[in-house]
Amino acid sequence: MQRGSIKATFGGEVPFTKFISEDHQTQQRLLEALNLAVEDGYTVKPENPTQDNKRVDLTVQDTENNTILVIESQDATGWLDSVHASKIMYYMWDKDCDQGVILTEDADEYIMSFVRKLNTDHNFSITLLKTLIYTTEETPKYVDFVPLIRGSNIDYVGRSSLGSGYQGQNPETKQRKQELSQEVYDLDPQFFTHVSTSYASRNNVAGTGLNVAVNPYANSNDEYFVEIWHAGKADTDEFRRTFTEACKSAGLEARFQSRRGYVKQIGQTNAVKAARQLASALEDKSIRV
Repeated sequence: MQRGSIKATFGGEVPFTKFISEDHQTQQRLLEALNLAVEDGYTVKPENPTQDNKRVDLTVQDTENNTILVIESQDATGWLDSVHASKIMYYMWDKDCDQGVILTEDADEYIMSFVRKLNTDHNFSITLLKTLIYTTEETPKYVDFVPLIRGSNIDYVGRSSLGSGYQGQNPETKQRKQELSQEVYDLDPQFFTHVSTSYASRNNVAGTGLNVAVNPYANSNDEYFVEIWHAGKADTDEFRRTFTEACKSAGLEARFQSRRGYVKQIGQTNAVKAARQLASALEDKSIRV
């Protein structure tokens, strides 16, 4: 494995961001670094024009074409400069999106303090991600991401609550998610208490008011998000600590957003198994609010 750079590996900023827009695994690593889950499907668009014909390096749209993320990349000079740190604000304003990301190979403390100031003084959330670029024999271009600065809690799951459903989504996506949700429910109908067009769930587990749900991921037939949905009422240190411990005991990797704790699983059988494990942890109070 050899460490690379935007200039050495891609030749420049445009080929670099184009690569991200075309490589699904890189996109997933980017979203995971942001703790951003978009079960309802998404599109990454490169060189997205603004109203005055500037170009946003990357934007992420959901299935209703709402821009949920604006991404600006530092050019091949590597370290973040004031120009790129500043124009992310205009791009976010132009796209009517309050979640922004700056990609950079590194940044000094002075420019990072400027990004922190933007987050403090404005109603935006800007995350600064360090790009790690590698070249291997198997993968000539491998990009990973590490947060240097996190904005306010990025939280997008395509719905306002577990019971709200997905209004106005792409009909084909909705149909496919409904089929997958029904398949999950049919694997263990004695466990699940509810199935909708977008998930199968066991509601109000052990009288806690919390729901355990399995959500098919629209961009893949095999990937599922298994969550304890609490709509914000369990966004506590105790919940995060005990959820993490319970997941570790079950061989699962804990992830969080402000309205849920969740894990990712491949395959319906594994997803249902994980749902049972999380429900059991709620029932025996291994997971607490």
